[in-house]
Order: sequence, then structure tokens, then C-alpha cells
Amino acid sequence: MKKIVVEILNRVPVALIVIGEALIIYTATAIAKLAFTQLDPLYSVWYRVGFMVLMLLLWRRPWQRAKRGRLFRRSARSWGLLVLLGVSLVLMNTMFYVAISNMDMGIAVAIEFIGPLSVAVITGRSWRERLGIGIAAVGVVLLAGISLSDPSGGGHFLIGLIAILIGGSMWGVYIVTGRKVAAGGNSLDNLCIAVTIGWAAQSMVLGVPAVQHVIHPKADATWALEPFGPLKLLLLLFVISLLASFIPYVVEQITLRRTSSGTFSVMQSINPAVAVGVGLVFGEVPGIGELIGVALVILAVIVTFSGDASPAKGD
Repeated sequence: MKKIVVEILNRVPVALIVIGEALIIYTATAIAKLAFTQLDPLYSVWYRVGFMVLMLLLWRRPWQRAKRGRLFRRSARSWGLLVLLGVSLVLMNTMFYVAISNMDMGIAVAIEFIGPLSVAVITGRSWRERLGIGIAAVGVVLLAGISLSDPSGGGHFLIGLIAILIGGSMWGVYIVTGRKVAAGGNSLDNLCIAVTIGWAAQSMVLGVPAVQHVIHPKADATWALEPFGPLKLLLLLFVISLLASFIPYVVEQITLRRTSSGTFSVMQSINPAVAVGVGLVFGEVPGIGELIGVALVILAVIVTFSGDASPAKGD
């Protein structure tokens, strides 16, 4: 079965895979927003990360004798990078869920691209990075200005804006540390260990209340309060984790081998547009100004990464 899936992914055009992946991710994310009516976003993301950790551990099995030597015998610096990778990934996901509970999903996805664009500016040497971040800044200011000026939702948007800016910065940290960790090989196994560490840190704060709020749903929940409601909620959260986290990462590991890092990043510029489209289906209707802001961020990503011909890396 695995060989069949890999063969199919190797034959389908990468652009179609990226679009399909975005549709799956943001449909699952929109469903997660519906789950927020039953379980608060912070607790929902704890389950999303937890289920992803479980699936990665069962798949990669880093404790196997053949792997233990190269995965667990490392220097303090290497362990530090791994911890930073896991914490940044978990914090990125956490802040994203906080953001989409306070703003439209398409806007959050667009603003979050500030992370990788900032990394490109810091590490780049050409005019593309500087022009790209300038265009993106105009788009983000436009998005923030329009939403903050809305008296009915400005306060909620400010919370979401702070959260997504933190999440975007963590995306940047994840990119930098991820490249350093991947340079040593065994990127999937190392990711598995890193996410486990990050989830363990997250569990120190969210673990107990997240379990409690599933066993005893909040007072304004609906179907989660019904018989077998908690089990249905856990199943829904598992499906969200599978579609929004596990499957996309596995697919990316295959598609990244078929294109350059720059080309792949340009293809991913479609993500904010897809998120806006999925949001429309779920009742999130952006204004003209917001659409212009999202379009500017998409343009910024295309300008920034279209000149990067370095090979993408997979494991």
C-alpha cells in the first residue's frame, strides 16, 4: 500500500499535490473551528499535537535498536536544537489555533507567512527578499488596519493578531532549526523526537485541563454533552490531526524531493487563497480590502522565493 501511494505521488504534478494538500489542511482547520464550540482552542491544539505525536511514534519507532545509537547519542548542542525545534513547532500550532479563534482563517494564514519571509530576508542576499518583505508588510498593515478599525471585532482581532505574529515568528524558528537538524540526516525520526519533546512541554500546562474538559465538556457545549459525546469529540480531534498534521507532512516529504525549495515555497503561496476559499464555504466572508491584503502577501511570497533554485530536502 505504501509503495502504491508513493508511486501515485511521484506521478501527480507537484502543483496539484500542493493545492490538494492545502484544501485538506484548511478544510480540517475550518472543522477545528467548529470543534471550538465544544472544546476551547488551547485544549483542541493539545489533542491535535498529541495525536500527531502518537502517529509519528508508531510510524517511525525511534526506540528501535537500529536507530537508538544515531538518534539518542548526541551532543548538548544537538539536543538543544531538537528541543528548540519541537517547542517552536508546538508553539506555532498553538498560536495558530488561538489566532483562528479570533480572526478569519484566510487572514491568519496570510499574516503567518511573515515568519518564512523574515527568514528569507535575514539569510538572503538579493533584492527579492527585501522587496518581498516590504510588499508583505503593506499587506499585513492593510489587513490589521481594516480589522482593528472594526468596532464590533477589533478587540478579538488584536488577540488573534498578537497570536499569529508569535506563531509566524515560531514558524521562522522552526524553519531555521529544522534545516540544521535535517542537515544531519534522519529528519523524520528527529522530527518525531522533537515533536514529542514539544508536546511534553505543552502537556505541563495544558494536559490536565484538556483531559478534564473532554471528560466534563464546558457548559455551553452542545453535542459533546450528549451520551458518547466525549468519544465523538476525541474522534473528531483525531481526524483533524490526521488531515491537518500527519498526512500533509508525510506527503511533503515525498513532494519536496521533486522540486527546489524556492519552487515549493512559491507553490505554497496559494495557501492563503485556498484558506480564504475554504473560509467562504464556512461563512467567513472577507471584504475587498482584506482580499487585497491577502493578495499582497501572496505576491510577496512569489517575489521572495521565485529566485531560489536550491534543492529541497526530504527524508
